[in-house]
Formats: sequence, structure tokens, C-alpha cells
Amino acid sequence: MENKTKGTQFSHLFYNRITYLGVFLSLLVFIIEVFLFALDFIAKGHNVYLGIFTYVLLPPFLILGLILIPFGAFRKRKRISKGLVSSQPKSIYIDPTIPAHRNAILIFAVGTSILIIMTVIGSYKAFHYTESVHFCGLLCHKVMHPQYTAYAQSSHARVKCVDCHIGAGADWYVRSKLSGLRQVYKTISGTYPKPIPNPIQNLRPAAETCEQCHWPEKFYGSIELRKNYFPAAESEYSRWDIRMLVHVGGEGGQGGGIHSHMYINNQIYYAAEDEKRQKITWIKSVDGQGKETVYTSDDSLFKDKEPSPELIRKMDCMDCHNRPAHRFQAPFRLVDNAISTGEIDPKIPLIKEKAMEALSANYHSQNEALEAIRKNLTNYYEKEQSEFYKESKQAVETAVNEIVALYQNNFFPKMHTRWDVYPENIGHLISPGCFRCHDGSHKSSEGKTISRDCNICHTIIEQGPPGSVTKSTDGLEFRHPFNDGDDSWKEMNCSDCHTGN
Repeated sequence: MENKTKGTQFSHLFYNRITYLGVFLSLLVFIIEVFLFALDFIAKGHNVYLGIFTYVLLPPFLILGLILIPFGAFRKRKRISKGLVSSQPKSIYIDPTIPAHRNAILIFAVGTSILIIMTVIGSYKAFHYTESVHFCGLLCHKVMHPQYTAYAQSSHARVKCVDCHIGAGADWYVRSKLSGLRQVYKTISGTYPKPIPNPIQNLRPAAETCEQCHWPEKFYGSIELRKNYFPAAESEYSRWDIRMLVHVGGEGGQGGGIHSHMYINNQIYYAAEDEKRQKITWIKSVDGQGKETVYTSDDSLFKDKEPSPELIRKMDCMDCHNRPAHRFQAPFRLVDNAISTGEIDPKIPLIKEKAMEALSANYHSQNEALEAIRKNLTNYYEKEQSEFYKESKQAVETAVNEIVALYQNNFFPKMHTRWDVYPENIGHLISPGCFRCHDGSHKSSEGKTISRDCNICHTIIEQGPPGSVTKSTDGLEFRHPFNDGDDSWKEMNCSDCHTGN
């Protein structure tokens, strides 16, 4: 009867400070987790920090509390056996026929079931949370703010970051998470680079990411492109329009076009001499019959020898579309677009010149920049263009507000991020782009030259100032907008003069 009475009591080994701490910690975190679970389902993941607390930070503390409960009992038993505590070590006694023990077993079973369910749901939610755009772009707000801001304005804003930066498959998922641990450490320690470098070496092939949406088999002939340019100084023309057909690729994957670089009857390999792949001096073309033709520039390091295998890259989408979702546009393009859409009144005297000066200036912080841009532009028009300012104050204020917004969305001084930090390879106006290869200086041993003919990629069908536009569906020879008669540009690359500001 005496043994039966003692058996009704829970093992005295669980009565210790460590076990008490484990019980308290487990209950506290469990209650918080239940509340946050419910809150997350109601909020539908709109709070960027809720997910990190619910599925990443708190679960380890719940597990720690559960571990402390038996650890405390185990530690007390060891101390008793060593004589550090005045009691005899006893084995944990469990008898389901005893009501106290039966209740404990029921509580343990129910609690364990709830914990398992929460762990399964939490693991699932944690996986999806760490794959979300909020996690990638907003959690490390200071570091990734420029990239996230550009992404939110891009045509890929509905594509998740991981779809391009990771893609499908366990191997790339594991690789990305290991890389993520290093990035988290650099963020916490403040040792991350400014600006964030392009992940050129780490992106998986475009065939495994881009082509999941953009099918090479679905190429089409040409697309129409319109550009409006406005003078940055006094000119006889107030605007210059260009309309062209960009020859993307043949319908059904047949014929020529820009995309023939990768998919139509040939493959292109190249080696660059710089990390950003802006100086390409060795190119190899392999046609449909397997014939190889190597082109090198006169100053190539690989003139007399083939580059090492790790330097050779097979050309794919990302070699031209290198900023598909993180474009930081140049001042001239930002202002031209704003004037074209009516956000800035083109009648404001010298507005493009002054806007470009304000946008391209160097500032220590974004707040300083926004204050300086607003103050300097307003002061200029108040003092230097006082007559116009009196008559069109509202137009000037609207333009100033737009220029401030343009800076806010494209320039990030703290991270040293702006248009000239990240060369964009689509086109060739302010970066070498197409002219990295199509500059007329890459020649083969047989004397063949990679063409510099612009009509291979596009055909101009309209150009000129409003009211005096020249048109021809057969194609027009390019006329330089606002040109003063100097034709030296014909022997140069566009980016030799055009820097974007």
C-alpha cells in the first residue's frame, strides 16, 4: 500500500530548476506561437517581420524548452548518484493504471501531437517564407532596398526572386541556403559590399530559369520600339522621335534575328577580360555542322592562345538581358520618360538639363539628396527664371516633385547604387552592350569580321522632330538627334560620348 501511494506521485527527478525553466519556456513560446500562427493566417503574410518571428526565430526556443524538461531530470539523477544531492536516485516510474500517471500520459500525448502538427505546418510555412519576395527584399531592408525597389518597378515584379536566382531542384536550393548563411553573417557584421555585386558567377543557366517562361521555340520576327528624346540644351527641335523594328528572331525559331546568337543553327562561346564581362576579346562560333570559327580583337590577351576553360562561357539570355528585374535607369532616360508621359512639362526652360544635373550629382545620403534637389531646383527657377516661375509655379513644383521621386526610386547613395555602377547590355547607348562583340574589330584567322551593321538587329522606319518625321518601311539611315553637323559619331561607339547624365 505504501509503494502504491508513492507511485501516485510524479517522479521527484522532474522537480528541479532546469525542468521548471523548460516548462515555463515551452508554455510561453507555445502560447505566443499559437497567437502568431492565427495572426499570420489572418494577415495572409503581409507583415514581413511576422513570418521571421513565427517560423524562424521562435521555434528553436520551443524546442529548447522541451529539451530542458528531460535534461533537468537527467541532470538531477546524475547529481544524486554522485552524492551532490541528499536523495537516492530512482528510476522514472510510469503506471497507466494510476490516475496521475494516466493524466500525465494524456497531456504528453496531446501536447506532442499539437507540437508535431505545429512543426509540420511551421516547417512548410518557414520554407515558403524564406522563398518569398518579402524575405528576400524587405527583411534585409538596408542592404537589399535598391534591388527590391528596382524589382518592384520592373516587368518581372510578379515573378518571385527565387524563380530566377535559385530555380527548381534540391541542389540549387541547398546551395542557395548555404550562400544565404554567409550573406546573413555579412549583414549582421556589416561587412557586406557596397554596392552589392552582380551575381554573375552564381546564376544558374538561363535554360533552367528564364526559359521556363520565355520559350525559345516561340520566337517571333520583330517588335516595334518607340523612343522620344528631348534636348538637354537649346535646340531648334523640341523633341526627336525614333520608331524602329527590333528583329528579335524568326517565327517558329527559323531565320535570323538577335536570338540567333543562342538557338538558331549556331552556338556562341566567349571569354571576357574583366569581371563584369564588358571587355570581350575572344569569341567562338559553332555552326549547325559543328564548324568552329574563332574571333579575337587586336588587343586580346587570347590572341595566340585559347582561354582557360573556366574563363569560357556559353552565351545565353543573361549575357544581354543582364538587368531584367533590377534596372537603375540613367538620368537622361528617366527625364525623357517623365516628359513623354506628361509628368514633367517640356515647356519649362532647361528642365532636362537641370533635372539631369540634380539627379547625377553626388550626395552622402538619400535624405540629403531629396532636400538638395528640391531646394536647388526651386531656387534656380525662382531666381534665374523668375518670370516663368511666377506664371507657371505649379508646373515647376510638379516637375520638382517628379524629379525627387525619380531620384528616390533609382539612386541609393548609402549603398553606392546608381545606373553607372551596373552596366546594362541591352542596346548600346550608355554601355558597350552589343558593341562588346559587334564593334568591327573582332576578326577570325580567315579574315572574317563580326559585323557592326546596326540593321542586323533593328530597322529604323521613322525618325525626326514632330511634324517633320521621315518615314520608310524599307529602313532609314540613322540620323543623330539634335546633331550640329558633326559626323564623328559614325566612327565611335555610342557609349564613348553618352554616359547617361
